[in-house]
Amino acid sequence: MVDRSAATEESTDVPVPAPMRVSRVEVENFRLLSNVSVALDDTTTVLVGRNNTGKTSLAEVLSRFFSPKDLRLSIADFSSEIYDSFLEAYGHFIAKDEAAARDALPSIRLSITVAYSREQKEFGPLAALIVDLDPTVSTAIVEFTYKLKGGLLADFFADTAPLGDGKTPTITELLSVVGARIPGMFERSISAVDPTDPTNTRPVSLDAVRSLISVDLLNAQRGLDDEKERPTDLIGSLFESLFTAASKADASTERRDTAENLRSAVSEIESRLGDEIETMVAGVIPTLQEFGYPGLGSQNLATQTKLDIEKILSNYTSVHYEGVAGISLPESYSGLGSRNLLLILLTLLSYYRAFTLRAGAPGVHLIFVEEPEAHLHPQMQEVFIHQLSALKKLFPEIDRIEEQWAAQFVVSTHSSHVANRAPFSAIRYFRLDSGAEASTARHTDVLDLSKAKDMDAEFLHQYLTLTRSDLFFADKAILVEGTSERLIVPRAVEKTEPAEGEASASSQYVTILEVGGAYAHLFFPLLDFIGLPSLVITDIDSVGPAVKGTRSSSPVHVGDRTSNATIKNWFANKDVTPSELIELAKTDQIVRGNRYLAYQVPEESESACGRTFEDAFILANQTMFEFVPSSGDVETENKAADLAKAQKKSEFALTYSISKTDWDTPRYIARGLEWLLSNPTIKSVGAPAAEPKAAVK
Repeated sequence: MVDRSAATEESTDVPVPAPMRVSRVEVENFRLLSNVSVALDDTTTVLVGRNNTGKTSLAEVLSRFFSPKDLRLSIADFSSEIYDSFLEAYGHFIAKDEAAARDALPSIRLSITVAYSREQKEFGPLAALIVDLDPTVSTAIVEFTYKLKGGLLADFFADTAPLGDGKTPTITELLSVVGARIPGMFERSISAVDPTDPTNTRPVSLDAVRSLISVDLLNAQRGLDDEKERPTDLIGSLFESLFTAASKADASTERRDTAENLRSAVSEIESRLGDEIETMVAGVIPTLQEFGYPGLGSQNLATQTKLDIEKILSNYTSVHYEGVAGISLPESYSGLGSRNLLLILLTLLSYYRAFTLRAGAPGVHLIFVEEPEAHLHPQMQEVFIHQLSALKKLFPEIDRIEEQWAAQFVVSTHSSHVANRAPFSAIRYFRLDSGAEASTARHTDVLDLSKAKDMDAEFLHQYLTLTRSDLFFADKAILVEGTSERLIVPRAVEKTEPAEGEASASSQYVTILEVGGAYAHLFFPLLDFIGLPSLVITDIDSVGPAVKGTRSSSPVHVGDRTSNATIKNWFANKDVTPSELIELAKTDQIVRGNRYLAYQVPEESESACGRTFEDAFILANQTMFEFVPSSGDVETENKAADLAKAQKKSEFALTYSISKTDWDTPRYIARGLEWLLSNPTIKSVGAPAAEPKAAVK
């Protein structure tokens, strides 16, 4: 709380209005974005997720709807989940219920919510979007819709009845006809919507919306590594747009003066060059009279030289770097990473300067940056998010402008270095979900990580940053306790044979995180929220009865408790005994939704059980270690534990992950891997897990 008593007489305490911003974007029926709502951060929102989950589609739908060109979307742009709605609309149409047919006919919708302050000095172009009369409301909503034009319902469904030989056509038959009609019969409409009453709307023009919100897209295909099809001087080509912005700047600005001086210089060169060319042309081209052709005698040819400064800058101006001994190096000689970063910065500068030339204020600038990590080394990737937000102040300072740039960046990435530098509050996780049946239509769910319940965001964010975790881009995850498991388990994954009809390990991206037995449970809220199938491999960590308040490690068969925090958290029972845990491993109690808990179990029924990973590994590979079991289970467990303690963990891990790989996977890990690899990749939040393969074999 601010201490007002410390304010001096000079203090004004005038509240600073919150900057206008896009607070939310909602999309319906566009490709994988069947029904998503994406809250945007004030400065930078980071989109993460596996490939082909709809991240690019979010940028695409905005750029397409905001384009001044005629909007022509195809049937492929509609979500596959709503294809059946075309058939439903057709059914109403042939039943002569045109109102119901039009209501059932799918449309693509884009809704943008703009948050603003009632205390700001001027509303500018925002005024056209404010429909409500409630003085307490501080949001405005604009809605784009791509739907069938009025009066064309009969034309849209014309000549479709014969498709099914007089019967209702199949969805495939119907779409083969009406799908081709969508680009010509559907149109874009735009309305301002009352936030307090969605039925209260008012049509607005695209120009009115574009005057308030600017949308730019810096896509991933920047052409830096395509020297054959694209010009090599991509950075130099940006000079044209920067010059255009400078030419339109206020007359009193330095940029405007520079542009005018440049234009004047080119004009002077143009005049001198024209005179020289005219003289030279006269010496090489005969007069028309010399051709002796009737009707041309009274005419003659003259030359005129015109230099287009914009084309000179874009096509004939290149960037060079200082070399040694006066030798300059062309743009294409610079590393792809440096060129990519410089290209991004100059492109953003051109977007900024074009934004400052807009008529009317205030406004919002929404900029999508796809895969900025291309060609950048990890350190440069890590600072990108921070530097991106700094541009909001840097660009106005460069141009000596007091107003801060009203930019909001939306960054889509596949880089853990980029993603893990962003706070959880700014991350939106795109997850492909096919519902109950994974063989047909699919859609994307967009999850706001800040909404996950009971999550220690600070710990998780620090962990993911320090470990460079790629959790947000994996198909599945394995959480392990220590270094030995982290190095050896990948070999165990390779050894796991998929069940018949199941995908092999090589076709699934499984990430492995070393989290320790004391911290694995802290990941559960995040794993449950994003619905990522996960295998938790930890140690049973049996301990004996307390002696003077202290428990020491103990063989499993005489253990009194487990000291493992993850296990105690899983079963919500700090007093669970090792013998009870072995029995629980025979049930589905070791499965929680999308998670499977794997801890040591006997390799054979009623036999010795390892207490740690190394113990269990030795017991599973007795011949390799020339291990001879003792007469009793407890004695055997002690003997395996002593042999494991004699191993140096680092050497143990490297030996059996690299040098000696002809070993059997410990039973508890093998069962967990079978469950993980056969578990569907795509899961709904809170959906029950697949039938666990946890029964002891």
